[in-house]
Formats: sequence, structure tokens, C-alpha cells
Amino acid sequence: MRRDGLFVLLCLIGAVGAGCRAWGTLDHWFVDSLTKVFPDDVPGSGEVSPLFSAARRSHTSVQLALRSRRTLGDLYVDALPLTGPGIPIDTVRVRWVEYVVVTSNTPDTPEDELVRKAPALFPDALRDSFPVTLKKNQTRSIWITVAVPAGQAPGEYRGVLRIRQDRDVRAEIPYALHVSAAEVPAPIPLAVSNHFNLSDQHVRQFWGCSRYSEQWWTLVGNIARFLAGYHQTSIGADPVNLAAAEPAGGRLRYDLSNFERFVETFESAGVAGSIEGGNLLTRERRPGAPILVRAWTLENGRAVLRALPYRDPQAQQFLNSFLPALYQRLEARGWTGRYLQGILDEPRPGETEAFVETATLVRRLMPRVRTMEPVGAKQDLSFMEKTTDIWVPCLGSFDHSLDVLARHAHDGGELWYYTCLSPRGRYANRFIDYSLVKVRLLHWINFRYGFRGFLHWGGNYWGPQPLKDTQPVINEGRTYLPPGDAYITYPDRARLSLASSIRLEQMREGVEDFGLLEALRRKNPDRAESLAGEMVRSFLDYARTPAEFRKVQAELLASF
Repeated sequence: MRRDGLFVLLCLIGAVGAGCRAWGTLDHWFVDSLTKVFPDDVPGSGEVSPLFSAARRSHTSVQLALRSRRTLGDLYVDALPLTGPGIPIDTVRVRWVEYVVVTSNTPDTPEDELVRKAPALFPDALRDSFPVTLKKNQTRSIWITVAVPAGQAPGEYRGVLRIRQDRDVRAEIPYALHVSAAEVPAPIPLAVSNHFNLSDQHVRQFWGCSRYSEQWWTLVGNIARFLAGYHQTSIGADPVNLAAAEPAGGRLRYDLSNFERFVETFESAGVAGSIEGGNLLTRERRPGAPILVRAWTLENGRAVLRALPYRDPQAQQFLNSFLPALYQRLEARGWTGRYLQGILDEPRPGETEAFVETATLVRRLMPRVRTMEPVGAKQDLSFMEKTTDIWVPCLGSFDHSLDVLARHAHDGGELWYYTCLSPRGRYANRFIDYSLVKVRLLHWINFRYGFRGFLHWGGNYWGPQPLKDTQPVINEGRTYLPPGDAYITYPDRARLSLASSIRLEQMREGVEDFGLLEALRRKNPDRAESLAGEMVRSFLDYARTPAEFRKVQAELLASF
């Protein structure tokens, strides 16, 4: 909303907000951060006023589009601190948006639900390495992230974005941020879990270090700090893979020190939620594939980790020896209440016998440990009623079974949901060729329908060239993924860490929206429910444009 003071300010500076401005051959204009900027966007496309809003203890994205009639190199963009009624806000980060290749659109999706037809370049990766080169007649955008501290004095804050070539300042672009009295609670009462690939092959390929080396532990710490900054709460620590085993008197003895160090590394980085222990059972993604157990076995005097058929006596012997050893360490560390044991990812009809038997074994050998399971909810879920504490159905699979999920919650269970290759069509998801509004609303859906967590399998499952192949093939060549489903981050080799994407930025802001809705629920539950219902009318009917989203968001910020 335009305020008189800001209007006067912008007029005095030269009415920068009145339209797209040009410096020489360079055009620059603000675009809503929920709008994707493409290389062929003409000057002024999607332009918005340079007045933005934020809650306290939140992140707000500001997007500045640039286009030049000739190639410009050595460009830098600096963000000066925002000044206003409180202490200056100097936690402002500037990055540029890099285009990635999308070869084909997400299948089973109407054209009006796509932001652009493929093949095409799509904005997604974020980079903070400057300078950049702006190619002739190619639009690209600068992504500014303002982190508003807790307790910041509400009011209007004024900032300047400075464009320069090397040391030569070429333009100073004013903008303003209205900080509301609303404040995101800490911690936000939502479980957030993005799964990450830290296999030895993957780590060697993208970061050049080997498992358990000191450089590897540095990488783990860096990734943990990165994830903490995006409200990740879950620690994905698979004790079977992180364990070491050695022969001892004809049996195996398990060393879980690497598992414990892994958890401690995430905790010290600020990720201190649940510990997700992976799945005890596995199988290939094809009809009729046998159920397997990832088991440490004793072979020729050596400990070997293998996938054995579920009914193999060695597999059962492993489960009966490893689970008590793990439970003993969890008890000793005080982690039993936080540890979540998976059984079989997405169990299907015909696989329930092994699932129930294994879950029952976990109940017996690890009595204070909770179980969790991602599952498609279009099938009969009665097999999970006495075996699974946290149900994680796939979004799009439970539209007509909310009563089943509600009974589970009523009986003391917990509900998360997940997205994966699905849902598609008119559902919200975080594919690259979908609108960023769809990404932002995933956690409004959490609030609207009473889910307490969100899970996604693809944090960093990159192919060899993440920028050029956003649709890697998995399951031994049987599954061609929708664009961006496999990852929402990019490798940062130089820093031995991860780089963000514009999708992840909107995911973070969506988590913070959830926090604000929860805070409002405590103050005015009817108002919170009303706003959530206005934003998300149903799983298929929800705000689809940035303008519609901002209208309800403004009402939320004004409710405190």
C-alpha cells in the first residue's frame, strides 16, 4: 500500500517508481519476486512499485530486472542498509538469477498452469559471484533478500540498490520496505524435511572430497548451516549407512560414532528437530520387485553391507541385532523421542505384509521410537493404523480421504504431506515450469488442512550438469523426472556448500507465512482460518497470481 511519506520520498528522488527507468542503454525495473523473469521480457514487463512489505523475523525477496541494448560487462549490484524508525537493516543479500535448461514441461499439466512452454531457459539458480555480464537484449534479474530482525521497530525503511561497472557508479535505485508489527514466531511449529544425497560418489563428483575425511565433515557442517537458514528441521541421518561394523566373536559389533557425529554436526549448525533414520526395507521401482533389507553381514571374516531378500535369515538376523544396538545409543544420547524410523518408502498393495512385520519389530525392539512413512493415500491405509505414527501422504492423493487422515490425527497420530513426481495438473508443486505462487502456497496448504510437516525427496539429486539437465532420469532409466523435481538447490563447489534457487527462497517465505498464520491463530483463530481459506479455497482452487497472493498477504500482515 502506498503511503504519503514514501510517495513524497520517491517524488523527491525523481519518481523512480513511476515506471521503468533507463541508464544509457540499461533499463531497470522492479518485478514481483513471485514472477519469473525470462530472457525475452521487454522493459517494464511485470513491473511493480518499489514498495515492499515484511514481518519481523522474516525474509523478503525483492527482484530487480535488467535489460541492455548492448552487452555490459563488469556489473555489480550493491544493497545499502535500509534506514527508518529503528536500527538500520543491514542484513541485505544480493544475488543474480541464473537461467537453467528445461527440455520438456511437466506431464499431465494444462498449458494455462505452466509459466512457459518448453524447451526454454527458465530462471532458477541463484549466484552471488559478481561481476556479471548482461548480454545485449537479454533480460535477467537481480535477487535481493532482506532479512528483517526480530524486534525491529515497525515502520517504513528506505534503501538503495547501487549499480556500478567496476568502481564506476552508474545508477542508484531507491526502494522501500514497510515492516509490520507482525513477527514470525521462533521456532516455527512446522517440520520441514528436504532429503539430500551425500553418497560418496555424489560428494566426490560435486565437491571433490571423500566420505569421513575432515573436508567431508566440513561439507556436512556447511550444508547443515545452509539448511538451518531455510527452516529445515529434520536431520537425515541413516544409521545403517553411517554405521561401521566389525567382527566380534563370530558376530558383528556396530560402531555408531559417525551417526552420532553427523547428528551433532547438524545440531550445532542449528538444525535440531527430528532425526530421520531412513528406511529399513527397500526395492526397485518396478512392479513385482522383491522387498530387500539393507543389512550388514559377515562374509569371509569381513563386514559387508548388502541388500538381502527380506526373508533371508541373514536379513532378519541383522534387524534383530542392529535395532537393539541403535536403540541403546539413542537412549544414551536422549534421542529416542526425536528419532523417526522409516520402514519402506511408499508402500503399495502387495507389500504390506513385510511392512507390518518390520514395523511391528521396530515397535518391539525400539519401544519409544516413532515410525513415519510417505505413502499414496488413494489405497487402503488400514495396514498403517497400528504400525505408523507419522503418516506422510502425497499431496493430490488424499482429496477424498481427509476423514481417514483426520481419524489418525484424532487418535494421536501426526500428519505431514509430501510432494514428489506428483501432484501435477492443477495442483500446487515446486516444479521449475510452475508458478512461484504454487511453491509459496505449499505451506498455506499445510495450515489450511492441519498438516504439521512437509517432506520432499529431492534436495540435491543432481545429474552431471545441474544447470543444463534439470530432468535427470532415475530408477535405472525408467523414470524421466519433471523439471526441478530432483533438486531445489545447486552445488556451490567454491564454498563447499549449497547454493539456493528462487524456488527455495519462496519455500522459506512460505514456511514463515505458516508461522505467521500460527501466531495469528493463537490471537484470533477465526481470522487465521478465514485468511487461509481465502488464499486456498481447495486443493485445486487457490490464489494463482502474485496480485491475488499479495492482497491476502497484506491482510495477514495487518492482522497483528
